Amino acid sequence: MVNKFPSEILVRRGRLGDENGIIEMQKSGLKRKNWIYTGVNQATRTRKIREKFRARNPDSYAFVAIDREKNKLVGSVAFSFRRSGRLRHRIDLGWGVHPDYQGRGIATRLLNEALKFAKSKGFKRAEAEMAIKNLNSWKLARKCGFKIEGIKKKALLTDDGKYVDTYIVGKLL
Repeated sequence: MVNKFPSEILVRRGRLGDENGIIEMQKSGLKRKNWIYTGVNQATRTRKIREKFRARNPDSYAFVAIDREKNKLVGSVAFSFRRSGRLRHRIDLGWGVHPDYQGRGIATRLLNEALKFAKSKGFKRAEAEMAIKNLNSWKLARKCGFKIEGIKKKALLTDDGKYVDTYIVGKLL
């Protein structure tokens, strides 16, 4: 059976105002235990996302999925990069989909859009890091052509104080 991408979902570049929807999506994922860490507190994360969307010369880009019927942000993919130096040719990715919308092809569409955009900007390589037990992220990465390039032991400290191992995945663009 082929999954048809939901017609009510709009995928577009992230913009100022989306930061609150991203935070709400993350809070829902954490509350339902779909996600295991936040990295920083909510106020700090909101401020950082807002600053990135306001930047005239950005060092990151985001893509979001919006449920048009509910006017709700339901997924995001973002990548950061360096403007100069030895690593200026690669992007570092992160993604997430609201728990109510997982399994509908939204993350696949978002990630493919971000990869296509990055390639059009001249980037040559994409990387991501994910908790090994995050099977859905690994399946998504594999579906989009990423390969495991390494494992980091105790690489991530979760919000509940536990250390987890991570995969490092990469793909040439």
